[in-house]
Amino acid sequence: MTFRQFAFNNVKRNARQYMSYFFSCMFSVAVFFIYAVIMYHHEIDGHEFRANVQRGIMAVEMIIFAFSFLFVLYSTGAFIRSRKKEYGLLMTLGISKRQLNWLLILENTIIGVISIAAGVLVGILFSNIFIMVFSQILGIEGTLGFYIAPKAVLLTVVSYFIMFELNSLLVVWILRTNSIIDLFRGAKAPKQVPRFSWVLSIIGAGLVLSAYYLAATADLITIFNRMFIILLLIIPGTYLLYTQFSIALISIIKNRKKLYFHKTNLLTISELHYKLKDNARLLFFVTILSAVSFTASGVLYGAYESAQNEANAYIPHDLSLLTDGEGNITGMDQEISNIITSLEKENVDFSVIDTTGIKADIVDSEEEESVDLWAYSDYAEFARLNHSSIHPLQNDNQAFVLLPYLLTNIERAIPETLTIRTGDHEETLQPVPIEAVMNTNVRTRYTIIVADTIYQQFTNAADKHELYRYSAFSISNWPQHTELVKEITDEIDDNIILSTDSKADFYLALKTTLSYTLFFGLFISVLFFLAAGSILYFKMYQGLDKDIEQYKSLYRIGLTLKEMKQIATKQIAFLFFIPFGLAVLHASFAFRALQNMLASSIILPSITLISGYLVIYSIYFFFIRSLYIAKLKKVM
Repeated sequence: MTFRQFAFNNVKRNARQYMSYFFSCMFSVAVFFIYAVIMYHHEIDGHEFRANVQRGIMAVEMIIFAFSFLFVLYSTGAFIRSRKKEYGLLMTLGISKRQLNWLLILENTIIGVISIAAGVLVGILFSNIFIMVFSQILGIEGTLGFYIAPKAVLLTVVSYFIMFELNSLLVVWILRTNSIIDLFRGAKAPKQVPRFSWVLSIIGAGLVLSAYYLAATADLITIFNRMFIILLLIIPGTYLLYTQFSIALISIIKNRKKLYFHKTNLLTISELHYKLKDNARLLFFVTILSAVSFTASGVLYGAYESAQNEANAYIPHDLSLLTDGEGNITGMDQEISNIITSLEKENVDFSVIDTTGIKADIVDSEEEESVDLWAYSDYAEFARLNHSSIHPLQNDNQAFVLLPYLLTNIERAIPETLTIRTGDHEETLQPVPIEAVMNTNVRTRYTIIVADTIYQQFTNAADKHELYRYSAFSISNWPQHTELVKEITDEIDDNIILSTDSKADFYLALKTTLSYTLFFGLFISVLFFLAAGSILYFKMYQGLDKDIEQYKSLYRIGLTLKEMKQIATKQIAFLFFIPFGLAVLHASFAFRALQNMLASSIILPSITLISGYLVIYSIYFFFIRSLYIAKLKKVM
């Protein structure tokens, strides 16, 4: 038997041990390859989005490759530690250090080559599906054709081959100082009873709860300032939960004798006591990795599913035109006529309101700021057009300040009184924020509704160049006519119309942006999630020999195989689902923060996404449990 055959047989006979690692590597290669195929697809060269798509995919490829490198490095190290006794035995039989290093490199190269080949093959099989999906996201007529880019194959094969070889060299370098005795010792569980600090336990819980509070109370204004603070709290807080709080909790459980001595709980809880302490860093890493996966994919998916509702909330009128100045106000007739003609031509039902407003200056403002004024009677017409409730003015000095959805309940710098002037007429008003019923004029500080009598006084004092004209369209079932509305807005003369706003433009822009991001980010999230499960598997397999010896002892003192299977199942379930549950809890508060910024509910999308992850994780758990139990039964 040659040395290469010896290395190949080692991989073959440890196939079950390498299975999870192999599938994770294969999935990583497949995703990397599929993105590369899209990046190098010859049919996107003539499209204007080509540069943006290629930049986005290049960033994703770098993230996937960097993460794959770290994952393979950790996984290889875990396998080496689990087989230290084998390597120690080989050295006692006469294998040299150089030959051992060469064996490790050969084994990792064999697995790497098989993973690359399988990943590229899987990528080829599924690339056409992803190309069709991406074509729909890009809005390409028809779809991009099936294409296997030679550059994509070359990039994937070369990049991952280099990655596997670098990892092999790093592992050999790490092992260079191990003596034969060190290799025989392998990994051992801590002998001392796990200790904890009540102070650190309380601090850990406090940090996590503080992060939850900041996330749950965040809004559209504060979330950007709080994100970094939340991360600074949640990461060390989670670490302390595992290293301190979990040990404290188990110590409390052990003091409850009725529970602790019930059936096999003594064995399960005692062993879990050691394993939680021994694997605290690993569980912390898996929790953070899973939480990132859940949060990233959940936020993107939730926002994507709510795009239509967000358009309804933030853009009150389906389509609006705004202009100012005497000449533009007159020229706007033709633009309105063109829109009406286009809608009637497509047999689209619609309603339209046309009205005028006034520009007024804010008195005593540090900067030159203005507001746009509209009569209360026009406000009532806008509200009826949107099927919105109409708020009554309490008196003539009161004014409504129209704010976009979700901003009405947020503390903003709206003064208690507001003095405005047009020409020689000046009024001091009492502003009250309400939800906007007309599209925002981004050129002014506030959009204000005043009593008809006050509005008339400002009209008498205003010059013609201070007048606004606003036309609002209500389009029946607007989501079905988004492309038509976009065509209409693209043809509007920007020299005449000061501002054009529509739900269709907002919806399409949001949907396109989120589609790109979701397509780029979803597979990275899934990759992180699968890697988290694989890391748990590697850690359990690494300690399998010690566990087997323990179960042999339990078998000799009288425990049945059924009872030992129950103990093993509980311990594996705890190690698998504790980080999963905590990651879901972390992600839930991130979803809560997102909910505070969205008009529509993301409960259903969030539950759907987490349920999908739970199904995958459960399949993973039962698969690993079956391997673990099979190994246990084999040695009994």
